[in-house]
Amino acid sequence: MVRPRSSFFARLRRGVCVAGALALLSASVHAQVADASLDQVINDDLRAQAQAAIDNGDRVTAVGLLNELVRRDPREAGALLDVALLYCQLGERDLTRRTLARIEEQFAVPAPIRKLIVFYRDSPCVPNVKHPQAAASLGVGVTSNANFGPSDPLVNFAPGSPIDSLLLAPSSLAHGDQYVESSLQGGVPIPGVQNASLIAGLMSRQYRREHAYDQRVATLGVAHQTGLRNGQLGNEFVVDALWLGTHLYQRDVVWHASYWSPATVLTGLIARAGLDLTIDDMVYPGNSTYNSLRAEPRAALNARIGARTTLLFLFGPSWDHPHNGRPGGSRHGYSTYFELDYDMLRGGRLEAIYQQRTQADASPYDTVFFGNESRQQTLRSFSLRYVYPVSQAWSAYAQVSAQRVTDSIPIFSYSVRSASVGLSWKY
Repeated sequence: MVRPRSSFFARLRRGVCVAGALALLSASVHAQVADASLDQVINDDLRAQAQAAIDNGDRVTAVGLLNELVRRDPREAGALLDVALLYCQLGERDLTRRTLARIEEQFAVPAPIRKLIVFYRDSPCVPNVKHPQAAASLGVGVTSNANFGPSDPLVNFAPGSPIDSLLLAPSSLAHGDQYVESSLQGGVPIPGVQNASLIAGLMSRQYRREHAYDQRVATLGVAHQTGLRNGQLGNEFVVDALWLGTHLYQRDVVWHASYWSPATVLTGLIARAGLDLTIDDMVYPGNSTYNSLRAEPRAALNARIGARTTLLFLFGPSWDHPHNGRPGGSRHGYSTYFELDYDMLRGGRLEAIYQQRTQADASPYDTVFFGNESRQQTLRSFSLRYVYPVSQAWSAYAQVSAQRVTDSIPIFSYSVRSASVGLSWKY
């Protein structure tokens, strides 16, 4: 998702917010030490160096200096708040949340600063500086259906077809398996183009037995974000390729655009509305008959409920237009996405995601074997993921997921259930 940057960030870049927040929070937490001891001189120097780094746009150095200041004097709540805000500007959303949680746990926070904390806890923390980013993960898992086998071995055909029914061979049915999964992704700023990055990723799933369904995904693209009428406009242009086993199965060229309005802050609630558009040109090298173009414009809502819960909801129509006379012709329907994120502070984070896409064919799929049946297919998927922070860069995760494809032609219906655990790293 492309996430917004509110006008609050613009004020922060002009130096209006950090200094005021620092003074207000520091005054409410502890009194200034009167004697200019050596420790105080060192602390003042660290603070001055951090401010100079901020003024020069070197936020990474500023974070290191302020963290050293907090290590020397844990009472430096203002410095800790500055660290949280700088993390957010660097795009480190998880570190921002952990630092804000630490402030709430250790200090009596006054009401104005509490509002600031709530705002930044919900912020997408889109980086406004240029520095490389990378993330990697490695895990193991098990699935009930590695080969996407159908749920019913018996296929019944329409009256008058060449055959009445067909019993699928055991090799065609669902096969469970174990797997090792890994991913590596990152972004590098594009020199000379503000707020633009070159993004890339690799994902792999290696099965223990079903090697014909081993998966590899390679992604390469460009992302750009900019402000528009106090909201946030984002664009991504991505090319990705999926291999099953040793064969290239699918290639996608995707344009994803998103606009988010400025956040509205109410008592206990921060919300924003948006528009989301995805256009996906899908190519299947092994069977060009199924090449198609999919378009999905959706309305979006993002909100924080209370202190720890964030939700994201998208809903809109879905169209799928074939390039080469695909059976069933064009498709139309709708898609929806719902995400719930519960922040347990130092206890980790719990994420629940539900997705659904329902589409119906415009014409009969195959009149010879299935008569005048026009396919209607619904894909539903649900995942629950728990992430526990091990250190500043490392996290452990556990995930369970379920996917169900229901089709009016039963041979195309199947279910997949999976569970995995692993470690992730972020730079």
